[in-house]
Amino acid sequence: MPLSDTMKRLQGSFGLKFFALFTLLIAIISVSFTILFFHQQRSTLEANIAGEGKLLARLLAHNSRLGVFAENGELLKDSIEGILQNDGVLFVSVISAEGKALREQPHKNMLKTPERGFPHWSTRLERVKKATEPVMLEGNDIFEFWAPVVSMSLFPDAESLFFGKEATTSGKTIGYVRIIVDKEPLRKKLEILLLTSVIMATGFLLLATILSYMIVRRITRPLERLTAEIKSLEQGGAFEPVPVQTRDEIGRLTSAFNHMAETLKKRDAEKEILAEELRHAQKMEAIGTLAGGVAHDFNNILTAIVGFGTLLQRSLKPDNPYRIYVDQILTAADRATTLVKRLLAFGRKQVIAPRPTNLNDIVKSIEKLLLRLVSEDIDFTLSLANEQLVCHVDSGQIDQILMNLVTNARDAMPGGGTISLSTASDFLDEGFFGPVEEIKPGRYAILTVSDTGTGMDEETRERIFDPFFTTKEVGKGTGLGLSMVYGIVKQHNGFITVDSELEKGTTLRIYLPIVEKMNVAERTSEPLVARGNRETVLVAEDDKDVRKLSKHVLERQGYTVIEAVDGADALKRFQENQGGIDLVLLDVVMPKKNGQTVLEEIRKVQPSMKALFISGYTQDIINRKGVIDEGINFIAKPVKPDELLAKVQEVLQQ
Repeated sequence: MPLSDTMKRLQGSFGLKFFALFTLLIAIISVSFTILFFHQQRSTLEANIAGEGKLLARLLAHNSRLGVFAENGELLKDSIEGILQNDGVLFVSVISAEGKALREQPHKNMLKTPERGFPHWSTRLERVKKATEPVMLEGNDIFEFWAPVVSMSLFPDAESLFFGKEATTSGKTIGYVRIIVDKEPLRKKLEILLLTSVIMATGFLLLATILSYMIVRRITRPLERLTAEIKSLEQGGAFEPVPVQTRDEIGRLTSAFNHMAETLKKRDAEKEILAEELRHAQKMEAIGTLAGGVAHDFNNILTAIVGFGTLLQRSLKPDNPYRIYVDQILTAADRATTLVKRLLAFGRKQVIAPRPTNLNDIVKSIEKLLLRLVSEDIDFTLSLANEQLVCHVDSGQIDQILMNLVTNARDAMPGGGTISLSTASDFLDEGFFGPVEEIKPGRYAILTVSDTGTGMDEETRERIFDPFFTTKEVGKGTGLGLSMVYGIVKQHNGFITVDSELEKGTTLRIYLPIVEKMNVAERTSEPLVARGNRETVLVAEDDKDVRKLSKHVLERQGYTVIEAVDGADALKRFQENQGGIDLVLLDVVMPKKNGQTVLEEIRKVQPSMKALFISGYTQDIINRKGVIDEGINFIAKPVKPDELLAKVQEVLQQ
């Protein structure tokens, strides 16, 4: 192998990096320990010298009391010479309290170096006069130890003197002693200490480096074998577990790799499932968007058919032979209206007005209607939770869900069986939801519909919410029932689960988020339609047929109507009749200016103007979830004449 390739391989080697890092760490620890050890030992040596010097000064002061008191230098000779025998002592002085040198004597070695001098004692005396204990002064190459000579012994015995115990009595200071100690012995000891520390650190570093190399090789050699096995596996294609040859960390790493490979295979399979679910969700959303757009145009057409058909029906007597044809037209229009609503519900584009409502109350109110849907050979059981299940729902939409689910359950049991309807609650955490679900954890009300019918296979269960998919015979189902249920539940921030098995039945569970208890909405009856009191209504509608219908219905009920064909025309008509208009009836989507813009400009002139929006489908007047914004009066197309009149009357009375 060329040298350059070897260097590149080593440069990218984990073992080399680990070895270098480990060695650097050991070197830092060794140097740090050496510095710390040296400083600690140096402090200890200096403390020992200070202690010994102060002890010598204290001892000399104790033994010099008589000589100082008598101011006799000869009496001090023996005590001074005893001190000079100690290692490193260069010079001793005894001074009286008045500042008179009683005796000064150098060490004999000082006679060989007469050029070496010391600070005169008189320059230090003032600094130590106030001291009651031995004092140490440090120079460049010497230590000075001073101690006061007291007339009376401060220590009861010799032991107290040598161990530095506290004085028992106080006496008069009659003089001072000074001992000068050479720093050279300390310097030599420090040099020896430093050399010893460096040798120890170097030896430790060398030993640790060898040990780290052995450890690194023990780690990297099996890793190299594992890498070789992985490359071999990569070239081979299909996964085969790598043999585990040891039971240590490397062996566990190999086992972990095998487990990881198996997990990755499972995750790839899960990704395929999730991708399929995502494609399905996108398909449903696209169909829903298309359905919403189609429904908008259909609602305009149906509004005209239902409206004029209703007016024609009312103009004919019950025995009129043409009455039956009008009835058939309105029946077909109602069926078309239901179909459009289902399309909108599936696409989550239907306008809903949710209120805090007890789910149990909704089920109780529709129980009788559900019983009429099932045949005599089917048992219908109802089980409601003991607690209030207050959810933010549109009760009419929940009615639609229940009727569709019970109808489907009935059709799945042609030979009879049991339908069970129940409510309950549960707390769902994050682990309950899949990664594609955009549902928040919390308390949920559970609405369950079960049957003992034919059940479904896996393929059918995956498609039951697809629009226009049905297993019923031709002409017996539109395939939009469960699609509508799916859309309504999603629009209420809920979700559905389906459990089914062939010949054993099906269970659908609808989960709706529970809200904090608040004023529960009461179901209101249809308001009575009263005649108008010549109030003036500005009708802005771009669809000619719907505009004519609205004008005709309102005028027949006693209202004065001003027509506008688009948004700009509506503003023009308002300016022409400013102050004389009581209500504006605005289509949401119109040419030139939409209904919201028209109302904003009108209210700049007349802030109290009352308004009623009408639309087949729009996202301008409702929020993204299809919920009517608070404070907005809205009526959805197709609208019957009585519904329009009742809503106009309601807005005028606000």
